Amino acid sequence: MIQSNLNEARTRADFIDSQLAQAGWSRSRFTLLEEFLLKAAQPDSTYRNDQFADYVLLGSDGKPIALVEAKRSSRDELSGKRQAADYADAIKTKFDLDPFIFLTNGKEIQFWDRERYAPRKVAGFYTRDDLERLRHQRQYAQSLKDVTINAEIAGRDYQNEAIRRVTEGIDAAKRKFLLVMATGTGKTRTTIALVDNLLRAKRVQRVLFLADRRELVRQAMSEFKFHLPNESLARIEAGETSGARIQFSTYPSMMQVYSRLSVGYYDLIVADESHRSIYQRYKAIFDHFDAIQLGLTATPTDYIDHNTFELFDCGDGVPSYYYSYEQAVADKNLVNYRVLDVQTNFQLQGIQGDALPEPLKQMARDQGVELDELNFDGSDIEKGIINHGTNDAMVREFMDKSRKDIRGLPHKSIIFAVSHAHAKRLYESFNRLYPELQRQGMAEIIDSHMERADATLDDFKYKTMPRVAISVDMLDTGVDIPAIQNLVFAKPVFSKVKFWQMIGRGTRLHTDKASGEIKKDFLIIDYWKNFAYFKLKPDGEIDHPSEPLPVRLFRLRLEKWQLLYAQKQDTQAAIDELRAMLQALPRQSINVRPHWNELDALAQQWPAPEQSMLQHLSKAIAPLMQLAPLTGLDELQFHIWCERLTVAWLNGDADEQANIREYIQKAITGLADNIPEVQRVAEQRAWMCSIGFWQHLDMPRLMTLQTIFAPLMRYRTSTPGNTIEINLPDSITQRSWIIYGPTGEGAFAESYREQVEALVRRLADQLPELAKLKNGENLTDEELERISETLNQADLFVTEDILRKAFEAPAASLADFLRHILCESTQLPNREQRINEAFDAFIAAHGYLRANQLNYLRAVKAAVLRHGRISRAALSEPPLSRVGSVESLFPPQDIEELVNLANHWLDEAV
Repeated sequence: MIQSNLNEARTRADFIDSQLAQAGWSRSRFTLLEEFLLKAAQPDSTYRNDQFADYVLLGSDGKPIALVEAKRSSRDELSGKRQAADYADAIKTKFDLDPFIFLTNGKEIQFWDRERYAPRKVAGFYTRDDLERLRHQRQYAQSLKDVTINAEIAGRDYQNEAIRRVTEGIDAAKRKFLLVMATGTGKTRTTIALVDNLLRAKRVQRVLFLADRRELVRQAMSEFKFHLPNESLARIEAGETSGARIQFSTYPSMMQVYSRLSVGYYDLIVADESHRSIYQRYKAIFDHFDAIQLGLTATPTDYIDHNTFELFDCGDGVPSYYYSYEQAVADKNLVNYRVLDVQTNFQLQGIQGDALPEPLKQMARDQGVELDELNFDGSDIEKGIINHGTNDAMVREFMDKSRKDIRGLPHKSIIFAVSHAHAKRLYESFNRLYPELQRQGMAEIIDSHMERADATLDDFKYKTMPRVAISVDMLDTGVDIPAIQNLVFAKPVFSKVKFWQMIGRGTRLHTDKASGEIKKDFLIIDYWKNFAYFKLKPDGEIDHPSEPLPVRLFRLRLEKWQLLYAQKQDTQAAIDELRAMLQALPRQSINVRPHWNELDALAQQWPAPEQSMLQHLSKAIAPLMQLAPLTGLDELQFHIWCERLTVAWLNGDADEQANIREYIQKAITGLADNIPEVQRVAEQRAWMCSIGFWQHLDMPRLMTLQTIFAPLMRYRTSTPGNTIEINLPDSITQRSWIIYGPTGEGAFAESYREQVEALVRRLADQLPELAKLKNGENLTDEELERISETLNQADLFVTEDILRKAFEAPAASLADFLRHILCESTQLPNREQRINEAFDAFIAAHGYLRANQLNYLRAVKAAVLRHGRISRAALSEPPLSRVGSVESLFPPQDIEELVNLANHWLDEAV
């Protein structure tokens, strides 16, 4: 242990030497010199000219590459900063190189790259390879503002701005970034283009890409390989590491190997889908590696946990860059959704045996179900009761209302099921109702329970069949399949984060290669009123991060100790339990090191339970418990039940005791009878399941309960829930379209278009003006007005504005729509697409543009699309002047080129 009164020599001998050796630095390897004599770079009468650096670390050329300034453990490691700087100056004078600096007191280590960064805390010492790689970067790296972005990888304006926000931050010595970009806007391609920039600038040489599932790792690796074919790529799995330039891993796989890698092993770490689970479960990875960190997420900023912002140094809750779903839809980079809100009769009314019609009562009896057993609300379906007829109704409704291709088959679709068993029942409904399509493999289950699920997912992505993926969790997030046009919420969702991730599966742009059909929006069939839930209760149930079980156990034992102390009972056993948990903490963890002295003091003498002490232990020490070695989940849960029981007993809470007793008895009776260890405690097992044991509880009994049975919980067998399975016919009895937009009413846009087109074609034989237009002749204003008056009548009330919404062509005129309907070869003008392409080409030709310039260009493009022609003066007036000053952002020649570009393409579009 490190005592606060250790002198510098003891601190070095006992701790710093071993920490250096762990990173490969030692005298025996001739990589380290101690008490290295230096001549002061600038002699000063205050200090001696001859000075001794505590440690000098040698590069492979035998010259100093770094120095270590050591202080005794009781001193602040930063106290030697000026002293170390003087030593570094002396080395620079003698060897013509500026060494890296480490400042340490044995507990904390600060790393100082003087040319680029302020000192920062690190988890350990860099290896020689790490430092030589950093020295190479320092010597040859280019300024990132001079490196153009590869438009072939990421050519969209918002992608360029996101990249520049990061590269400008890196040039400004920032090391942590968070990009929030809606699903489908190209987070991975943006990241690949950024990595490409950093590699070409020699700013990084080794990159780690992390994702939370193997499929997402595989998907990202495939994209990197396609866009950066000359880079070495490798996947970290099964505890194996690699020396490739770009490495990929799931978070769990990296947790297995990170402690074997040096703190400076990676230059850049990319964390995909950066949300609270990273902070809760995988923060140790980010604490260990001293790398530039980039977090990626599609979660809207309102739903991002504050810990995630803190992890990436966004303390003000503002990410490094944010491109929202709403903005992406407005920019036509994503498609919108429409929702079909559907419930079956039993979902609405529930299933009550006495209320069933007589034929259905008889069907229930024939299936061996007593009518008085049937008393379920609609929300109990797939929980307390399973009704195959409800699943059949859902499948039929999907097949009836889903978006379909020209052959009448559903477009690619995902059905989100409650559980694997539910997915299987839905699959069986497809088999039962559409056997001919199922022979072709139309619907398949894709979840973690299925063997070779990755291969089936590839078929779903790239082949004609399957069309429908029935999934549980596996396809909720991160899977990139642009062809999806139907999503089915066959389960309730209570997490806003997950809700939006699920919606994101359908938002990507897509054009059907076979038919040329352009995906304009996608359909969500909602069987569980998820949209109503989030609309009606926007501030309702939120998926708060749960308290890790080891932390919960420590806090319960703190509460037990406090109660025992207050009731003047023996507290030694409770203190021993708490001390045992503290002793199990990994001492070398960067999170535990700052608490060494405190932990040592607690091991020597346990304090009285004062309020301030309890609060400190609960808030500062308890969270460290999630770093302790893993215990079996069942065993950990049993410990918690026992501690909850003890706290309830000490508080005299009979209701809580009865509640927890039920859990404990169920766990004990659920132990496997054929296990020798369980058989040996058969007598105690019977006693603890008896009434007598619970009628006379005391502390010894409570301790015995926990001591004997917690280790046996590994032999606990799972017991299936008591659900009733029947098969009654069900049908859809409620159906309503929710059309996204301010009106929220009317028919589907497709249906409205069809009715308008039929009306116009019918009127073409009656109105001479329409016949004239059909023959390619131009109409006068008076003729167009007469047509407009004829169309703007019940039942359709057709106007130019409504047609613009229905056909999603805001720039088209009434004459354009009529020509489009009557003349097959006439397409609606696509002004937006041409202007978008022109601005993208301008950005690609000016690859050096900064983030603020790109942001201003996006505002100019929006103004051109909204208002038309733009003048030079308009660039300096609101609303554009609120985005930035054009004169300070662009040189005069670029401003002139920008005005000409906008107005040239406006003229072309017109």
